[in-house]
Amino acid sequence: MKKLFIVCSFIVAFIGAMSFNAMAIPITGAVSFSGTAVTDNMYDLTLATKYTAFNDVTIAGAGTGSYSGVGVLSGIDVTVTPFTFNPATVPVEDLWTFDFADKTYSFEATSLAVDMRTTNSLSISGSGIASITGLDDTPGNWIFTSNRAGNTGSFSMSASSASAPVPEPATMLLLGSGLVGLASVGRRKFIKK
Repeated sequence: MKKLFIVCSFIVAFIGAMSFNAMAIPITGAVSFSGTAVTDNMYDLTLATKYTAFNDVTIAGAGTGSYSGVGVLSGIDVTVTPFTFNPATVPVEDLWTFDFADKTYSFEATSLAVDMRTTNSLSISGSGIASITGLDDTPGNWIFTSNRAGNTGSFSMSASSASAPVPEPATMLLLGSGLVGLASVGRRKFIKK
């Protein structure tokens, strides 16, 4: 029985060690940008079909969650990829991307929908995949609003991710604790007999 207890203890320790290695580290929080947007029809956004350029794009305000360290340096340059929204053309790889503190932050748009469109304003939203160096790619959402003033347009965009961590380590530790408990109870019963 002592050998069984030792074997069970090693199994539990092995499962516990492996479960920590399998833990996913998701991206959480949100980040926002602002800048100038150019469409293929700057006079009437109801006739526009795509964004052809984004200029002077920077981080606007403080980020949250995985992006919280970025917020202290509002004004970091961001690259936004031009995209077609009518008809929607996805995926848009690197919808936005920027580098900060030896990490690359990016977002791939996998869906988009025009939510509101008038002569002077446009609102688009969708979903996608957020990426940060050192963290696991995580599903997220994005919102883009643009308005026209003369021949230029200003915009703001935000992206958020709120994925729950993968529960594998906790599950494995719970299973391992149960096995140790069963081995202890079995050992006590065997010793009493």
